[in-house]
Amino acid sequence: MVILFVYLWIVKLKYFFIQVVRSVLRFFNRIKEQIRDRKVFFQNFSYLTILQVFNIILPFVSYPYLIRVLGSEVYGKVLFAQTVIAYFSIIINFGFNISATKDIAENVNEKKVLCKYVTAVYILKFLLWCLSFLLLVLLIYQLQLLPGEEVLFLFSFGITLSELLIPQWYFQGVERMKYITLVNIVARSVFVCLIFVFVNSETDYLLVPLFNGVGSFVGGLIALYILVGIEKVRFVKSNIKFIYGILKESLPLFISSASVQIYINANKLIVGKYLGMGEVAIYDLGEKVIRLIKVPILMFAQAAFPQFSKEKNISKLNQFFLVGVGIALLLYGLVFEFSDSIVELVGGVGMSEAIVVMRILALSIIFIVIGQFYGPLRLIVFGYTKVYSSSILTSVLVYFCVILFLVLLGGINLISLSIVTVGVEFLTATFMLLYSKKFNLCK
Repeated sequence: MVILFVYLWIVKLKYFFIQVVRSVLRFFNRIKEQIRDRKVFFQNFSYLTILQVFNIILPFVSYPYLIRVLGSEVYGKVLFAQTVIAYFSIIINFGFNISATKDIAENVNEKKVLCKYVTAVYILKFLLWCLSFLLLVLLIYQLQLLPGEEVLFLFSFGITLSELLIPQWYFQGVERMKYITLVNIVARSVFVCLIFVFVNSETDYLLVPLFNGVGSFVGGLIALYILVGIEKVRFVKSNIKFIYGILKESLPLFISSASVQIYINANKLIVGKYLGMGEVAIYDLGEKVIRLIKVPILMFAQAAFPQFSKEKNISKLNQFFLVGVGIALLLYGLVFEFSDSIVELVGGVGMSEAIVVMRILALSIIFIVIGQFYGPLRLIVFGYTKVYSSSILTSVLVYFCVILFLVLLGGINLISLSIVTVGVEFLTATFMLLYSKKFNLCK
């Protein structure tokens, strides 16, 4: 009896030690997994931040040169054409940078599924690219947008090749942001080098959009090589039903992203129409600086999106949100303090009006943090895409109503447009916050 008791005790003890060892191993595996996830996240965040800083700093390198060589009026025309083409880039994107990224992230270990998604998205992008080109031809030849500058618009359309060819949505979904960074840095570097070598007088202004297109094409070819040669993604047969499903899924995101870009880019079009091309260059300078300041916040949200799509961890998101708010407040203080020095350094004394524009637009940094953390990272991640889209669409409708009111009153100027932009960002952020609370996404 004693022997049996001892035997059973030894068996239980053995079982206990096995459970302890397993628990310890599971604990260390979780720690290892968290370290790996955070390492991947911060690597991706770093790559995207480097990319966006590079993309925005490079124009600051070329900006003083182009202003001096082309003059503010001619350079304003170039910016005006780029703004128009930006709308076609939105059509070609069609919200795939969010919807396709989410789908890729959720099927990252299914190679055949990834190939189907990649093929379908490229087919849709190519069809949308062709449609966009036809719409541009109609716009410049039938509606006479900026008469006599048809070639400027056609050359400017070349920048959409990056939207067509570079699968940023794939690289982001599989969390290979280093490829996005590499491709875009090469493309932008090609553009800037060509600018400094060949643009030497006001008559060379058409070379600016032409070289932009060349850089986009080179970047696109490199991206396709990485996708097929390194990532081993193959283009496969895809049925119409599957392609239509992806298009339908992206439609609400297209509406929301298009709405955002409409009011972001509309200001430069309105400035060009009512104030002049020189004012376009002034407003663009202030906007460029704010875009640079927003980079850490936007890149954090972009790098975190694939991870939160899989984890859906609200408590972790809340912690990151508090950090984001702190960074936003710090950045706003820096912009307000040094805006005059920045404008003088980049644009010269003649661009002093950009100081006020910059200080007003800087307020939007805080609302961007709220919008990103309560919009894409909550509403979209948890499946409330239509609510997210309707919130943005409502804000855009308010924007156009206010702009129409200002036009009727003759109140269009750089300051009023800047204030309206910040107001729309505030309204959008408020919608995102209220809906997130409504659906219990703030706990």
